[in-house]
Amino acid sequence: MIMVVTGIPLNGPLQGDRLRLQGIVVGAERVEETLVRVVGALRPKRQPWSRSLAQVFIGQSPYLTWHRHQWTAGNIDQVPDILCAFQLRMAPVALSLPASYRILDLTDSMGLYRHSLAAAPETWRKRLWLRGIEKDEVQWGNQFDEVWVSSSRDQRWLAERGLKTLVIENTVLQRTLLEPGDPRHLLFVGNLEYLPNRVGLQQFLNTVWPQLERAGYRLTVLGKGSETLHVPGVHSYGYVPDLLAHYQNAGVVISPVPMGAGSQNKILEAMGWGRPIVAHRAAMAGLSVPQQDMVIPVTEPHEWLSALRMLENPEEYRERAKKGLEAVSLLGDPVATRLKVLCNSKANGR
Repeated sequence: MIMVVTGIPLNGPLQGDRLRLQGIVVGAERVEETLVRVVGALRPKRQPWSRSLAQVFIGQSPYLTWHRHQWTAGNIDQVPDILCAFQLRMAPVALSLPASYRILDLTDSMGLYRHSLAAAPETWRKRLWLRGIEKDEVQWGNQFDEVWVSSSRDQRWLAERGLKTLVIENTVLQRTLLEPGDPRHLLFVGNLEYLPNRVGLQQFLNTVWPQLERAGYRLTVLGKGSETLHVPGVHSYGYVPDLLAHYQNAGVVISPVPMGAGSQNKILEAMGWGRPIVAHRAAMAGLSVPQQDMVIPVTEPHEWLSALRMLENPEEYRERAKKGLEAVSLLGDPVATRLKVLCNSKANGR
């Protein structure tokens, strides 16, 4: 039996962390079929704010102190062969439960995420909140049999700090090669409550968009919080449950988000729909090499226009769309592949 312990409920939009969680569950079900148990939304065991903030001064993470959870699901009637804790906040609970083999899915290293925020003055509160998280990741992670991350960038970062991890890539819900769209109609998809998305998009609108708008480009922005944007040439719709029509209408996806960790789901999703991508070079760091090869990288504001004009060549457009689609995996595939290896090893007595 495989058990997944999570503080994030499965029900809700399949985006970000929830998409990652769904991939773990789907992959586990392919291995054990009906023998998968998901224990979700465990009750947070909140600590007083004063105690959480006090951790800042003694080198521990206020984040993990605040987000400790307690087990409320009763006794376990069957010890799981594999117990997967979804993300760092579930580590203490998972280690308190019986299991033959324990996996911690960090998804992304929050230590790397904190480090990537260092150059942005808008992010000092988040950096303070995550102070000490690097130590927490290594100490808790080393108590598990196996730790998963979504990219080789996170893997290298954690290895340098003493934690060995395995890369289980982020995936897409579907792979469909849409017909080419208008290369002058751009699309950005991202939750603007997520700090890197908000800062990255705002910097793009301030420094890049005026030139593109004068050159005849249009931009559609989708995602929670985007409904508050009021910028000439930009159409924002807030959260949209069905993205297909917007991907069909737009021709090119952009990701001007230079900070964060892991691999950006907005880039992988665009590849899954067969849409070419222009992205800030730093946004590509968490992608695999085949995925990086299909993205047009930019660093400086003046580089965007020439990069986008490359995709007005129909052959260039179709080549990047086709190979980008081939570079992404479907939901659950990497997890199922890894779990089958573990189950076969157990069956063979290794």
